[in-house]
Amino acid sequence: MPAIHLFGGEKGGVGKSFVCRTAIAYHLDREIDCVPFDADRSNADVLRIYGKTAAVRSAILSEGEDYEKAAHDILTTALDGQRVLVNLPAQAMPALSFWIDQHDIFEMADDGEVTFVSWFVSDCSLDSIKLFEQLLDQFDDNVHHVFVANHGKTKKWGLLRENAELIQRMRQMDVTLIHFPKFIGEDDCKLINRLSLPFNQVLESDAFDAFGRQHVRSFLRKAFAQFDDSEVFDAD
Repeated sequence: MPAIHLFGGEKGGVGKSFVCRTAIAYHLDREIDCVPFDADRSNADVLRIYGKTAAVRSAILSEGEDYEKAAHDILTTALDGQRVLVNLPAQAMPALSFWIDQHDIFEMADDGEVTFVSWFVSDCSLDSIKLFEQLLDQFDDNVHHVFVANHGKTKKWGLLRENAELIQRMRQMDVTLIHFPKFIGEDDCKLINRLSLPFNQVLESDAFDAFGRQHVRSFLRKAFAQFDDSEVFDAD
């Protein structure tokens, strides 16, 4: 079954686009077909970095009538049998929910045997945890939920571990938990972003020394292992 993978987190600065970029790198490395979309108009780094390498398309999610049909390509691409990866902007839920409700997207997806996978990237702050709980209320079991614990943003996960009610709810809803690794080498990571390089091009770039290239290899190995172990990309 084709699927639409939504990479979000509602908060800005939690690393959602970095996770999405890593997921694109995973598909390129494993030679798995996918169609990426960047819906973040204010900072479209997925489009900027992977626009040519992975043929990233632009999508617009809005509650405005002028953009009523602007997101339809996301669903029609999946209905054509493609796996779709979507980088969402911060605070995307109002516009995303409007699009889904206004056009009966879940019903159309069900008719076309398209599944939705919601990747919630979190820094485990109190507001992030509350936003995740709201997302579970909003989408319930219409999507498969993936909680991405971004270890590149924090080492403190007490608010998640100590929330027994949320942990129980995640188990009941079969939420997938992914421990996304920290990228070792902060300066290298900043240089990757500044040069707008796909990860595979870093390994061939003279701008990085042996340590920089190894940092990328090590990070991708750990991240890809998390994707493999979760089997989230095997479900569709």
